[in-house]
Amino acid sequence: MRTLRTLLLLLAYYLVVTPAGLLSRLVDDPLARHWNRRADTYWNVPPPSPAR
Repeated sequence: MRTLRTLLLLLAYYLVVTPAGLLSRLVDDPLARHWNRRADTYWNVPPPSPAR
């Protein structure tokens, strides 16, 4: 029974999760990452916290 469950989980992973991940990489970068050679830094300054 345990072997069957493992086999079904492996099949689900390789037939559903892997193609979905590969397809999302081919279509568009989900994090919108790109290399900007003219950027001085990639540091994002956090907005100031509101006064209390």
